[in-house]
Amino acid sequence: MKIAIQSGRSTYEIGLAETYRMYAEAGFESIDWNINDYLPGAQVTKGTYAGNIYEKSLEEILAFLDEELSEIRKNCLSIGQAHAPFPAYIPGKPEILDYMIEVYKKNVLLCQAVGCKYLVIHGISLSKKDRENTPESIRALNDKLYKSLIPTLLETDVVVCLENLFTKDGEVVAGVCSNPYEAVEMIDEYNKAAGKECFGFCFDTGHLNLLKQDMRSYIPVLGNRIKVLHVHDNDGISDQHKAPYTGTIVWQDFCDELQKVGYEGDISFETFNQTSLRIIDRKVLAPWLKLIYEIGDCFRDKISSL
Repeated sequence: MKIAIQSGRSTYEIGLAETYRMYAEAGFESIDWNINDYLPGAQVTKGTYAGNIYEKSLEEILAFLDEELSEIRKNCLSIGQAHAPFPAYIPGKPEILDYMIEVYKKNVLLCQAVGCKYLVIHGISLSKKDRENTPESIRALNDKLYKSLIPTLLETDVVVCLENLFTKDGEVVAGVCSNPYEAVEMIDEYNKAAGKECFGFCFDTGHLNLLKQDMRSYIPVLGNRIKVLHVHDNDGISDQHKAPYTGTIVWQDFCDELQKVGYEGDISFETFNQTSLRIIDRKVLAPWLKLIYEIGDCFRDKISSL
């Protein structure tokens, strides 16, 4: 069980070399690799995605990422999980889903090439503004998204993780996999179709808190399907991506329930708003990172205790 942090935000605020050096010095052992940064969501929604790096061959992608991968290796960090680009679908633009499926296939192969076991791919949620779809049609779109990846996943050791999501249309509302029973049904169905464990779950603590859900009733339902975490806190109103103990989440419940289901994966922080130079001074970045690592080390002790 390693303590990890996402690579995004810092890599383009202070540079690759400085980012990974600081992560290692703070104590982090692994990263959640934000490969979504190489195809930003704004490009997908605006239709300006043509020519992005994921249209290249795997060899060209690896060459493009060589500097970053070198810095990761230099600082003895592993890549425990990665975050794929999103969104996968835009209502009224069915071609987006077909395009993103091809991107995700390339992401799977990239993860395999760098030794990353888990890839988080956001599912498709029904928005209140979406007059085109129903819960049934959204489920069909998610089935298409994930089942289309099975042939590629069977060529690799990579596991794609679904995540509990929310949508915001003036108010925060439940998104795909926010219902734990829905998440279990989807994961089990996709694994049955694959004939092996190609799918798992990414448990996002901040999203759970926004939807006023309870760790004690959510985590046990997912059980050992939980493979990776997005650990962050908020005030229960907005998706703030803050460090634990700076919001309203009850973290003892988080540790207790993960310990009960025998969680053995990394403790990975998605706390970019608390370590961004948009929010804090450069001088206090190192102490903030160290504090987040120490919180992770505390969680690890609690979760792994017998």
